[in-house]
Parts: sequence; C-alpha cells; structure tokens
Amino acid sequence: MTDSGRLIALASGVHPGLDPDAMARVAGEAGYNSVGIWVEPGVNWHRNTTANVRKELETYNLTALDVEVIWLQPDSKPDPVHHQIIDIGGELGARNCLIVSSEPDREQNKRLFEDLCIRAEAAGLRACFEFMGVTQIKDLAAAMDVVEGVGHPAGGVLIDAFHLECVGLEPSAVETVDPRWLSYMQLCDMPTRGVIDDPEAYYAAALDGRLAPGDGELPLAKLLAQFAQDIPISLEIRSKHYRDSYPDPVERARVIREKTQAFLQQSQEAGTES
Repeated sequence: MTDSGRLIALASGVHPGLDPDAMARVAGEAGYNSVGIWVEPGVNWHRNTTANVRKELETYNLTALDVEVIWLQPDSKPDPVHHQIIDIGGELGARNCLIVSSEPDREQNKRLFEDLCIRAEAAGLRACFEFMGVTQIKDLAAAMDVVEGVGHPAGGVLIDAFHLECVGLEPSAVETVDPRWLSYMQLCDMPTRGVIDDPEAYYAAALDGRLAPGDGELPLAKLLAQFAQDIPISLEIRSKHYRDSYPDPVERARVIREKTQAFLQQSQEAGTES
C-alpha cells in the first residue's frame, strides 16, 4: 500500500509471537510495502533467521522500516545485545531501530543513546527514541532533551499517536520538533481519548486496546498534518479486538491496511477541500 509513494509498515506488534520471517511474509501477502521486525537475539533470532527474513523481504519487495526493541535498563552500560540488534537491522537494510528506556538518569540516557547512534550510523540506520508514559522517558520534551542533547545526525525521536494521547499531548506538540529528528511515526487510533495514569491500564491499552486509523476518537488528521506528507508510517495497532475478529494473520493485516488506506484518502481529500 502506498500513499504518494509513502512507506506504510505493518508493525511487528500487530502479530505478537509470529516468527520474523513469517511476519515479513504476512505483510507482503497483505499488500504492504514495508514491515517492522521484532529482533530478540537468542530468542526469536537464530543462525538462519537473518537469511530467512531477507528472503521474504526480497520476495515481496518489502522495506524493513524498523527493528525493535532496544530497551535501556537502569545502571547499564552499552549492551552488546543492543549492538547486535542494530547490526541485524543493518543486514536487513532496515531504516530505523526503536529505543525506549527504563534508565532514570537523563545524562546516562544521553550517553547510552549516543553509543547507539554511533552504532546505528555505521549500520545505515537511524536510532529513534520513543517516549512512553510507563518508561523513564515519559513525554516528548524528555525524549527531545535526550535526542537534541546528543545531537547526533543518526538520532531521532519516534512519535506514537497512542503515547502522545496517553501522556496528555495534543498534535500541536509536534510543532516543537525540528523535522530533521523525525524519521518515521507510529499510527493507531483509540476508542476514547484521555490521559492514562494507571500503569497497568496503560500497558493493557497499549498491548490490546488500539484501533485502526478512523475507527476511534483520536485527532489523527491533525496529527498527520504536523508531519511531512511522505513520512513513513508504522501501523502500531496492537489490538485484542482485531486479533479476535480476524484470527488469520494475513486477513488481519489486510483489514488494517484497507482501513488505513481509506482513512488516509479521506484525510487527503478533506485537506484538499479545506
């Protein structure tokens, strides 16, 4: 699926537990032009996994939009496993690696992020810091403090519509971000708007409560207007509703793609008329 040549990726979380090569195959069969890959060395990533995923990417002419997740831990040093995730991303030709943090010390976050930026640049990726209300980098200002504080050209910030809403930020908050730090975005909808303060409720909504664009109440057209028209989109739609309604992975992915395509078309037409 394309929108003026835009990359639209099926995020790995849409199909939890699916092997990486199967994830790429599902995205291809469902008509996507890009896909996100979950990389856990020694868990879902073994000796032949890189070759298997590359084969599927080539078969379906897919771009690996990102590899995830690099999760920074408290009191940690640069982690060889994090470097390995980035290196695997490089072997897949991925565009980005996704980073979140449980490290409370802001200066240590900057040191660790700089190390990842250097590694990502060498592998041909962007290192993108994502904020979440349940991590130590909780909002856009905190993420930008790390990204701009490091100032590495391979760095960036990842904005997810879900997390933006759940920490109480409006789409206009994106206006504060220099476009050079925006490599891609994550898009989804939610049944209702509002801040989620309870960590358990936050996790539950993040993992099970998302909807396809246009199926919920978020001001997504206003959010998209804050980004370049061709910025790649990762459809981060973790949803019990869609898993239950569409148990077949390809059908689920296709329904999400079609709903997103209809929403983007509607938003484009509304923007042209206004």
